[in-house]
Amino acid sequence: MAPRVILIGPMGSGKTTIGRLMASRLSAEFHDTDSIIESQQGKSVAQIFLDEGEEEFRRIEKSVLRDELLRDGAILALGGGAPISRDAQSALRAVASHIIFLDVSLATVAPRIGFNRDRPLLLENPRGTWQKLMEERRPIYQVLADVTIDVDGKSEEEVLELAMASLVKSGTS
Repeated sequence: MAPRVILIGPMGSGKTTIGRLMASRLSAEFHDTDSIIESQQGKSVAQIFLDEGEEEFRRIEKSVLRDELLRDGAILALGGGAPISRDAQSALRAVASHIIFLDVSLATVAPRIGFNRDRPLLLENPRGTWQKLMEERRPIYQVLADVTIDVDGKSEEEVLELAMASLVKSGTS
């Protein structure tokens, strides 16, 4: 088996919020790879980046992703960079999960995440770095996703309803 739904997208797109709402609606467990990493490591993602570097964080993230892809029926939110490696992409393609890409624009994400120091990849030129990351990652997110939901201008409830409708269309509900 595998997770029932996997949410992918950039930081600030609403993966955790929508994932929790979906899990509640579906009476399923909710898991978030960044939260799992923080719990296992005893420190924040930002602190792991600072103390051990991005390469070590990605190694930990890949291990957590492998473990989570073996869980049955959960709603799983991935960190923004989790699906980017070739290994992760192969693993995600191999699971029978419904993958939802929550797409968001820079204008919408800026107030949500504030481009603060808790986002280690955005320490220098946060807006420019976020835009560059999205230019690199968006095609990967789009290829992996069964459905893309543009969250710009939508409430949490509207995004949730679109996500739920995509499950019905796919026969996953």
